[in-house]
Amino acid sequence: MKKAVGYISTYKSDKIDRTIDLKNQTEKIEKFCQENGFKLIKIYEEKNINSDCRPALMKLINDAAGKNFEKVVIQKSSRIAQDNIAKTWITYELKKYKIDIVSISEPNLNIEIRKIQGIDENKAKSITRSIRNIPSLPEIVTKIMELVQNPNSSASQLSKVISHDTGLTSRVLRLVNSAYYGFPGKISSIQHAVMVLGFTTMRGLVLSSSIFKVFSNNENNPIHLDYKKLWKHSLICAVAAKKINENFHFKQDDDIFSAAILHDIGKIILDQYDHENYVRVMKDKNSPVYQKSYELEQKYCEMTHQEIGYLVAQEWNLPESLVKVIHYHHNPIESVDYAILTGIVYLADNIAHILIDFEDFQPELFDPKVLESMGINEDDLREICTEVVIEMENIGDLESFLR
Repeated sequence: MKKAVGYISTYKSDKIDRTIDLKNQTEKIEKFCQENGFKLIKIYEEKNINSDCRPALMKLINDAAGKNFEKVVIQKSSRIAQDNIAKTWITYELKKYKIDIVSISEPNLNIEIRKIQGIDENKAKSITRSIRNIPSLPEIVTKIMELVQNPNSSASQLSKVISHDTGLTSRVLRLVNSAYYGFPGKISSIQHAVMVLGFTTMRGLVLSSSIFKVFSNNENNPIHLDYKKLWKHSLICAVAAKKINENFHFKQDDDIFSAAILHDIGKIILDQYDHENYVRVMKDKNSPVYQKSYELEQKYCEMTHQEIGYLVAQEWNLPESLVKVIHYHHNPIESVDYAILTGIVYLADNIAHILIDFEDFQPELFDPKVLESMGINEDDLREICTEVVIEMENIGDLESFLR
């Protein structure tokens, strides 16, 4: 008798609806296994509501290496992920251990995924190759994320955990006291910072600091991603995002900084873990004919920085808001639940490119549909650009963040 595990998740937000949905999935999986002669040894239940971050699914994939089961039974493919890139990668990861995904409502699931996405096994291998050696987040970051998600946590508990890492404490206090947050020289303790900024914002600062610290530039490579330029771009993006958020009263304060800082994390990952191909991207990008970087990434690396950043963000179990921004910052309308936050970062990203890479304003960089959806016009963007140029003197405060 073949051994199987089940995987259940739901996008329903109401607690009662969620319970009913998960119960129905469980019953269908149990019945399916009984009828098909599978021994059901475990059901992995996703705890997060409406989230692209799937710790239970990541645990299932990690457990697959033990080869204790041969089938993963689900109700339908969207329960694994709504994104086809992720579905293909997950399918390939399980295939490595000769484990099949069996969908109760889609008998030809694996074939259908390839047909929809147009992805062959080579791309799945390429994705896996690129993220196989990505380091895990530091233990302190994982602990902080757990505390933030726990409604019973206190500012004292959170500040105590952060304070155990002197380097992290120093970086966070420098940022909190920068002109970006408007508390220059007034906050001297982590607990005060947590109380002033709130749990979610503090989580974002810790994530931003720690993730950038995970990666270090490989100076041995003769041609590599310009990390200083990327960092400057990210900082300008953060300043622009803050301006857009404030000027248009979008009320996205908690995640603005971390979303803007981390939106291009996939570029660092491609440069460090698919370096040879990414060098080709950068060479072509510097040619006289302007071409968007993600088009060249698709050509040479078989995936974009949005896609690889999204997969790694999932692997790290980052907050859903950041996962969405990383994934959709070039097409924010598709972000759905986080369209406003992603749209802000999209606009700020283009403004940062204008200020760094172009001599004058480039209205063609902005998708009219995105502008319409956010109620912003070209004159608004020009005004934001002018304000960001003035605010860029505050970049000096932010540059010390990662030292």
